[in-house]
Amino acid sequence: MSYKVLDENSVKEYIDKTPQIRKIVLNDDEPIDKLQVSEIGDGNLNYVYTVYNGDRTLIIKQAVPFLRCVGEEYPLDRNRMIIEIEALKREKEIAPAFVPDIYHDSYEMSLVAMQNLNKHKILRGEMINREIFPFLSEHISTFLADTLFYTTDFYLDSATKKDEVKRFINKELCKITEDFIFTHPYEENETNSYSPKLDMSVVKEFRENKEIKKAVAKLRYKFMTEAQALLHGDLHTGSIMLNKEETYVIDPEFAFYGPIGFDVGIYLANLAMSYLSLEDNEEEYKEYVKGMIVDTWELFSKKFKDNMINHEKSQKSLQWDYEGGLEHFESYVDSFIEDIFKDSVGFMACEMFRRTVGLAKVADVAGIEDQDRRAEVEKKVLKKASNLITKSYANIDEVVKEITDE
Repeated sequence: MSYKVLDENSVKEYIDKTPQIRKIVLNDDEPIDKLQVSEIGDGNLNYVYTVYNGDRTLIIKQAVPFLRCVGEEYPLDRNRMIIEIEALKREKEIAPAFVPDIYHDSYEMSLVAMQNLNKHKILRGEMINREIFPFLSEHISTFLADTLFYTTDFYLDSATKKDEVKRFINKELCKITEDFIFTHPYEENETNSYSPKLDMSVVKEFRENKEIKKAVAKLRYKFMTEAQALLHGDLHTGSIMLNKEETYVIDPEFAFYGPIGFDVGIYLANLAMSYLSLEDNEEEYKEYVKGMIVDTWELFSKKFKDNMINHEKSQKSLQWDYEGGLEHFESYVDSFIEDIFKDSVGFMACEMFRRTVGLAKVADVAGIEDQDRRAEVEKKVLKKASNLITKSYANIDEVVKEITDE
C-alpha cells in the first residue's frame, strides 16, 4: 500500500488487508465492522490509534510528514518512523521485559502495530495522582543500564558499532532536540512559551549568565558529537507506561547514538520537576520522589558497572589481562561512570530549563491551576536548574539536596 495518512476508518481497512495484524484482533470470518478504533495520540509528533474487538486489542502508530503539535507548516520527514521501529526492535532484544511486543511494521506506511498496554497507565499522570510504584526504579535502572551498555563500544565490536551509529542517524529529530532543548530556551524565540505570571527577569537572568551559557554550549556539543550508546532520546515520565508490577518504555522516535548521560538526565529531570510541583503538605510523596531520584541513579550506576566489569567482552576488548589489571579496569570504570554522572546532571538542568520556558511543558507544573503558585514553582525550577548546571556535585545525594532544599 502506498503511503497515506490514516484515520479511524482507514485504519480498519489497513488492518483488513494486513494478515499479520488482522489475526491479532479478528477471526477469519469476522468483518472489520467489529473493530472499534479511537485516535488517542497526545504527543508532539505522531498519530496513535487504539483498536479493540472485545478483549482483543492493539495499537497502531503512524508518522505524518509534519510536526503534529505545530501543523503542516512545520514539515518533518515521516521516515523518522523507521528509526522508531528499529529502536523498538533493538530495545526489545536487549530489555524484553520493558518494551511492548511488535506485531507488524511498514516502512512504506511509516507505521508500527504493537501491544496495547491497556492494563498500564502513563507514569506522569500517575505521579500527578500521587501513585506509588514499588518496582519502578528497579525496572528503569535495568532498562537504562542494559540498553546503554549493550550498544556501546564496550560490548559491540568496532565495525558493528560504527554500522549501528550510521543506521540510527536521526537528523531531523536530533535537530529538534538541538533547537528545543539546547538553543531556543536560551534566546528570544517565537517557539518559547511562558506562564502568565512567570517573572521574566528570572528568565533574562539565566539567559545572560555566562557560566550557564558555556555549560549549555558544552552539553549541546556533547549531544551532537559523542556517539556513546543508542539512546531512547526522549525518556521522560510521559514515555513510560506501568502498573504496580510491570514497566514499559515507549516512543523511542528520538533514538540515536549519543552521550549516555542524556537519557539518564532527562528522566531524572522529570522526577525533579514532579518533586518541585508538590505542595508543602505532601511530605510522604516528596520522600517517595526523592527516593526515586536516588535509587534510579544508584541502581543504574551499579548495574552499568556490573555490566562493564563482568561481561567478558568489556574486559577482553580493553586488554586488562595482567596482574592487577582488573583493579585498574575497575578504577577506569569508576571514572567513566563519574563522567556519566556529571553529564547526567548537566542534561537534567537543560531539560528543566526547556520544560519551563520552551515549547513543551510538563503537566506536573503547567497543570497547576493557581497561576501564582505555578509561577513560583517555575521560578524555583529555573533556580535549581541554574545551580545544577554551574555547580559541581560529588554524588546523587548532593544533587537531591540541591533540588529539595528550600
